Amino acid sequence: MTPLLSLATQWTRRAWLARTAHHTVVLAGFARRHIPLSQSIATDPATATRLATQAVLQEPGPLQALAHQALDAARTAGAHYADVRLTRTVGHRYVFGGYNAWFDADVEVVGVGVRALVNGYWGFAACPWREPDAIVQVARDAVAQAMVNAKGPSRTVELGEVPVVTGTWSTPMKVDPFAIPIEEKIDTLRVLMDDASAFDIWFPSFPEISTLEFHRQERVIATSEGTLVTQTVYESGGDFRVRYANENPFAPQHPALILTGLTPAGKGWEILQDARLHEQFIAAVPKIVTQFRLQNTQKPTTVGRYTVVCDGQTMAALLDKTLGVATQLDRALGYEANAGGTSFLDDPLRMVGQYQVAAPGVTVTANRSAPTQLATVKWDDEGVEPQPFTLVKDGVLVDFQTTREQAAWLAPYYRRFGHPVRSHGCAGSEDALGIPLQMMPNLALEPGASSVRPEDLVADVPEGILITGGEVRQVDFQARNGLLEGQMREIKNGRLGRALVGGAVLFNTMTLWKDVTALGGSDTLGNIVAPRDGWLGNNAFMKGMRGIRPRKGQPPQTTSYSVQAVAAIIKGQSVIDPARKG
Repeated sequence: MTPLLSLATQWTRRAWLARTAHHTVVLAGFARRHIPLSQSIATDPATATRLATQAVLQEPGPLQALAHQALDAARTAGAHYADVRLTRTVGHRYVFGGYNAWFDADVEVVGVGVRALVNGYWGFAACPWREPDAIVQVARDAVAQAMVNAKGPSRTVELGEVPVVTGTWSTPMKVDPFAIPIEEKIDTLRVLMDDASAFDIWFPSFPEISTLEFHRQERVIATSEGTLVTQTVYESGGDFRVRYANENPFAPQHPALILTGLTPAGKGWEILQDARLHEQFIAAVPKIVTQFRLQNTQKPTTVGRYTVVCDGQTMAALLDKTLGVATQLDRALGYEANAGGTSFLDDPLRMVGQYQVAAPGVTVTANRSAPTQLATVKWDDEGVEPQPFTLVKDGVLVDFQTTREQAAWLAPYYRRFGHPVRSHGCAGSEDALGIPLQMMPNLALEPGASSVRPEDLVADVPEGILITGGEVRQVDFQARNGLLEGQMREIKNGRLGRALVGGAVLFNTMTLWKDVTALGGSDTLGNIVAPRDGWLGNNAFMKGMRGIRPRKGQPPQTTSYSVQAVAAIIKGQSVIDPARKG
């Protein structure tokens, strides 16, 4: 057998073509389809003008001039404060399955947005990029809108003191995925398919097709206070599914195995190398067979109250849809009531610093700096450099997610305990076409004090249920009540038993976290991700998000973030059959 090409080696187009000679005809057809298309684009006058105009966004000199033009226009029109954002968002998607792979989508969106503050009221205007003069008109429109809004009752906005910063930043990565030719990416996917077939596994076609996606957003942020920063944020990831190549077409279908290591992350092309897919191919068949056997021995879930052991991914899903959503300050104060929802933490100044929201030992932190996580940036959409902060400390609610304006809403609490009244850097938006809102940072449920392994948690439960890969399928408007589903196995006398089907956990957030009796160590960490949506339509990145996507504002926006958590034991949870009627 010809030695398989290791994904750890340096990838070159020559290497891929050497391994994929039998795809030459297909590749030739691919080239014939795409080269004339690119040539026709280059000669199209309207497209050429658009590309020449957008090239301005890649030059720091013109960018600075454009930003200052908008800020000067906003100040001249009467703004007390203004900020300008320019974004260029590009995305590529590659699809493969069966014995084929192809380039599926190429999206580019360029926009400019200006936010202006007049007499305590905000105005916002934005438009897709057309020509440099448009940014001046957008700034004037933002001020005009603020002036109309300012005809309401008197209102004061305190933005607090923040350092004036200038600089550039980019997501740390090894290989820029947009610098690699499309043909080489297609070759790479075909080599992976060849490698998989050598181990009796294959990539299924529709509807379980596999995908690989890359996303890049270039952001420029300038404020009337003097801040001017540029940053480029990358997201890369995929959804790779393989099946056992059973030679008997009449045999029961084996379950699909989702390969690990490709969850969307702040990485470049190297995400494929880091995933060590060749090693996963070797171990795939035993895992698929084990899943198949579990399915054949499963039994219905008996409704009742159980102690549940949740793996890290399940706890991350719970954290996201409960405490993560509930600690957004605008939701807690009702400003999102007509859009994303409200919060059961509905009296922030009374609750913060004293409300017992979880069991002692439960600590939840937030950040926008963790390596490779999706909300990681150098500066938020207000030009603030975020610092890690704690939301829940030993079960007590100690803070909320805030922006510059929102930090002042908690000023009495911060001053009472000697904390600075400053933004946590949670301002964000999908792109410059959306107004900056308070968006989710990266979240983390901190490990327990001891090095507890997953098997240790199971061994401590005489009778209960293990839940892995859990997703919060339903949650109410206040993030108070929800339904947790996942793969379930019975626990008897500290040992795993048969697989269970048909069950779900009906939880109440106000008691769920207080019923946590044990936390796993760092060995039990799991994560979920919420990549941005909308830029490639119904894209495969959405498969990385567990359950319902949180949306903010009207029109609704989503932004990217990661949630990390350790496994836990939770007592007394209500397990129901959601399909049962009557």
